[in-house]
Amino acid sequence: MEATLHVWKEGGIMQWESTQPSIEITCFAPTILTPMTGRIRVNDGKKTLQLESMRMLFLRPGDSVTLVRDGAELPAVCRICFESYRLAQHDDDTIMYRNDRSGLPASGWITNKLPYRATVLVNELVRLQANPSGHTAKAERHHHLFKELMQLVLHYETTPELDWEPSIHRAITYIDENYRSPITRSELARLAGFHTSYFSTMFAKKLGWGYSEYLNRVRIDRAKEHLLASTMTINEIALEVGYSNGEYLSRKFKQLTGMSPGEFRSRPAPKKIAAFQFAGALLALGVTPVATDAELVRGSLLLQEELRDVPIIKGAYDDEQLGKLKPDLILAPTYFYHTPGRMKQLEKIAPVLALEWAKLDPLAEMQLIGKLIGRESEAQRWLTKYQAQVDEARQSLRALIDRGETAAVYEWRSDGIFIWDKTARGAFNLYEALGIRPPETVRRDVLVRGKHLWITEDRLPDYMADHMFVIDARDDQSDEGEHVLASMHGKGRVYRLSLNEFWSSGGMALERQLRIQTNCLIAGESE
Repeated sequence: MEATLHVWKEGGIMQWESTQPSIEITCFAPTILTPMTGRIRVNDGKKTLQLESMRMLFLRPGDSVTLVRDGAELPAVCRICFESYRLAQHDDDTIMYRNDRSGLPASGWITNKLPYRATVLVNELVRLQANPSGHTAKAERHHHLFKELMQLVLHYETTPELDWEPSIHRAITYIDENYRSPITRSELARLAGFHTSYFSTMFAKKLGWGYSEYLNRVRIDRAKEHLLASTMTINEIALEVGYSNGEYLSRKFKQLTGMSPGEFRSRPAPKKIAAFQFAGALLALGVTPVATDAELVRGSLLLQEELRDVPIIKGAYDDEQLGKLKPDLILAPTYFYHTPGRMKQLEKIAPVLALEWAKLDPLAEMQLIGKLIGRESEAQRWLTKYQAQVDEARQSLRALIDRGETAAVYEWRSDGIFIWDKTARGAFNLYEALGIRPPETVRRDVLVRGKHLWITEDRLPDYMADHMFVIDARDDQSDEGEHVLASMHGKGRVYRLSLNEFWSSGGMALERQLRIQTNCLIAGESE
């Protein structure tokens, strides 16, 4: 008696037309994809995987991905949908199987190159399905072939996860958005589609934290914000961040930070801040960081002069160098938690404020950081200064705004195009500050949803604007692919921006980006 059954639901070859660069699919059942010929790239809107023949990609129900041709050859991709069942009851009268996907791999799991036998099996399975008959022998043969294929795929040498794990990402996102409510490990495991123990292993492997420790750190980080930016009591903060009472919050806070909530709140306003993000906001508040990292410096070209003499800490990991600088506070993005060990090393040196990067609009972010470091008045002065610059820019662009012309920000990457929401890449300047309209498709699919949008190049015409700010972030910025920009020029005016000037849009950087964007639009008006 088989303990686990994998049952074929449907399958077939997906073939591209010569003019079709991509195909979008949504999985409603466990799914295997494999190119029979050619190569494809698979993108879920965040990351891209390359897939070639003799390798198979597993996707879980609920995954939506775009398949993109990789090369001139038209790929023939086999898509197999199936279900997984586990033996639930076996006695003299009853044999019962129940649907159970907990033993299946994570989304994004890819086999290494399979033996030729796998291709033979797939071809035969597709052939049998294409020529159905009522013969029991053919049905039995189909079942045995699929059983052999699944044994080969699931037990062959694999390259798991490849840093693309939508299932675990869904669990992380759920914690980040619902930390105020009770969250159990079994609840997260069900959300990710794993058995509870397997989920715990996968979560810890991905993040270097157990799920419970990660949840507590999210809650303590939010508690830190309330302690420094509000007058709420410890009990009120506890209820706000998901703890039952102030005593429990105090115990967890002490356990993770080495000090009580009261001690943290009463610390003097920091004077020496190491910034591994949010440098533009600090500079606008009159604070020069005592340390930063190379990634932030590369992406902050507009702040080059102000950051020129700031020590660069190698990857935010050089404990010795950072320790010698004796910071009062370390300002870090919450995505540091997703690199095992990174945050723990920083916490050994100084108290850490972990904030969500590009979550708030730039003005709200400025006000928050001003409160957190005791510079509320400086934040208000900066807001007044920025608004005066906006008013001046709006006056110079009055004709364009009154005509109702549209604008949007696009980031051109090797695997497609991102269209940015107002929290990133200077988009706030266009939509909120200057009041320039987005195209209706951008308003509907990006701004209303509050999420950045990834599209393939063939969908770009649906999202074009009268004024298009384009950041070329391709790995190889050669002339190849310039047809994309040419098609945009045919629709409206195109302004090329530097990623290293628009990577971050906080504080002082936002001011300078406003100047660049305004000058582009003024120049476009004079053409």
